[in-house]
Amino acid sequence: MFWMSIIEIVSLAIILLISIWLHEYAHAYVSYRLWDPTPKLQWRLTSNPLKHMDPIWFFMIFLIGFWWGKPVQVNPTYYKDPLKWELMVALAWPATNLILSTIGIILLLIFSKIFSLWINDIFLNNANALIMFFVNFSMINILLAVFNLIPLPPLDGFRIVKMISYNFASFVEKYTTYISIMFLILILWPGRSVVWNFLRTVSNSIFQFIFTIFATIFY
Repeated sequence: MFWMSIIEIVSLAIILLISIWLHEYAHAYVSYRLWDPTPKLQWRLTSNPLKHMDPIWFFMIFLIGFWWGKPVQVNPTYYKDPLKWELMVALAWPATNLILSTIGIILLLIFSKIFSLWINDIFLNNANALIMFFVNFSMINILLAVFNLIPLPPLDGFRIVKMISYNFASFVEKYTTYISIMFLILILWPGRSVVWNFLRTVSNSIFQFIFTIFATIFY
């Protein structure tokens, strides 16, 4: 990460601050609306982005290219339908990221029109910091959504496993700590290129799909 320019570092910091804040806030808000007071009692139902950031993990992005927000704690025992409502809370995260990505793409197209860029030239215009900011903003949010849907604890995609087989999920949860450590080691060292190439490929396909839909409106 040392090759990054000051502009790129500041841009990445802003993107992560907005993205991590809003998707953690989405967890807190949805759980609170489903009668769980835990997020509010822990001061996570707030518009202050710093309440949702883990300072150590936030700065790790500039060292190892990986980041993590401060997880919102919820208590499913307050839910009338624990399995279904826990899944709703979990999906609030990727849904928020996809909404943010869509907003980023719309702003990208608006500013591309302002700068009189042809649609084929948008991704070639690396010198325009504003254009690249919205490209990165959209891609990173899609990447966050895709990554978080991996069906392993403690990621939110694991809630889907719970809906399919609660007994199997309960068994896996006993080893959450070990699974989390092994997964973290995998994505940071031996399987880093394989995992991230897969995530980037899927994310890029989603980006191109959303971009194509809105590009037909603007061009």
